[in-house]
Amino acid sequence: MDIVFGPNIAIGNIHYGLLFTDTYSRMTYVYPLQNLTSDVIKQLEAFFAHLGFTPRHLISDFDTKLIGGKAREYLNHLQIHVNAAPANRQDRNGLAERHWQTMVAMAHGWLASAELPATFWFYAVRRAAEICNYFPMKVESGDWITPLELAHGTKPDLRVLFKMFGLAAVKRDRIGDSSIGKFSAQSVPMIAVGRCPNSPGLLFYNPTNSTFVSSEDYKFQPNTTSGTHFGYKYQSGTFLYRLDETTSIFSPKFPIDSLVNVNTHSLPPVAKIIGLPSYNSPNIYTVTFKDGSISEYTEEVLSAVPTTSPIPTSTLLPKWIKGGANATLFLSMAKPRHGTLNLSQDNLWYFYPSKSKHSIVLPDLNANVHT
Repeated sequence: MDIVFGPNIAIGNIHYGLLFTDTYSRMTYVYPLQNLTSDVIKQLEAFFAHLGFTPRHLISDFDTKLIGGKAREYLNHLQIHVNAAPANRQDRNGLAERHWQTMVAMAHGWLASAELPATFWFYAVRRAAEICNYFPMKVESGDWITPLELAHGTKPDLRVLFKMFGLAAVKRDRIGDSSIGKFSAQSVPMIAVGRCPNSPGLLFYNPTNSTFVSSEDYKFQPNTTSGTHFGYKYQSGTFLYRLDETTSIFSPKFPIDSLVNVNTHSLPPVAKIIGLPSYNSPNIYTVTFKDGSISEYTEEVLSAVPTTSPIPTSTLLPKWIKGGANATLFLSMAKPRHGTLNLSQDNLWYFYPSKSKHSIVLPDLNANVHT
């Protein structure tokens, strides 16, 4: 098992994916994760329910989200032995590694062909796992078989294959509480994002109102891509990752000796990080306060203390000129521009016009300002 993630939060508020690969059949499963705390246990339960039994042995990377904390307590309660690859030796979990490479290549191809952004990454990865389960392989007896048939004793049904991320006209019966009239549109354009996990139909996403619909009444439109139809912009070079020690516990959000706000009160006190998360206590930081007291908090309670911009030692500017102040810039006497001022960390003033995203640098504001 492994945790995977993309460059953006996927539609449906999916932050990560939980990946499983069976060592016997090569069957692959992917489950969505909205966080790396309570959702890990929730999707482990969903996986075991789908299997119909509790596995005896799980292999993972040296990742505290899987082998530590509440997830480890849950697996210990079920008497499941967890074996982790040594730190910096993810090749020991090679089966999940190799499957992941294949799935990433397929996901990239689907996103590019549909001209969709990286926010659809999870659905591309999950569908890639489903298609991998249909790939034929040769077993020791010399027979050809698929992972799906080897794991569940069911032959692949090729009728469930469809054009991933295809633009489809999905039939609708009602608009709110009203029935569809004879002269009203009988369908809605949507994007096919996978098979519905709870019904025989397909799962569609409607970008117009950001909703998901399960339906068996649809017709794919072959003459245009879903990205073009809905005005999406394809993001070339989309990276998909596996969560390991280089992206989790070994790169803590708050480094040692850094200052953080402890958001437990309306006026959060400032504390200093003196202890980082460990394998037994992932996501737990140890902090010390000004009075010398020491406490432990989760990452969600802490926030970094914002750094203040350096203030010039001497200035001729009036007090009202500060970051965020309203001002008028006279590029020429005939065309004054209204906007706001901002001071960068290197003590340079910038002017932001109210109807433009481009800033204008003001290198000598002291000499040119008029109040």
